[in-house]
Amino acid sequence: MTAGTLQAIRERVGKRGVSAYLEKAAQRQIERDNLDEVIAEFDKLHGPADPAAVAAKRARLTSGATGAGAPA
Repeated sequence: MTAGTLQAIRERVGKRGVSAYLEKAAQRQIERDNLDEVIAEFDKLHGPADPAAVAAKRARLTSGATGAGAPA
């Protein structure tokens, strides 16, 4: 870890919060790594997602959605 990174963490959480901050960061990274593995396995079994289909679903999910009950 660089001194600049450590300093940025200390500025956010103080000297006493560094360990907890790093623990949470490590947990998030493990979750991302696990998700990457799930996606890779899915792609291996079913092939990669169609970019046009992904874009269409993203547009449908994000356009005009104003509340949690908005249809997807």
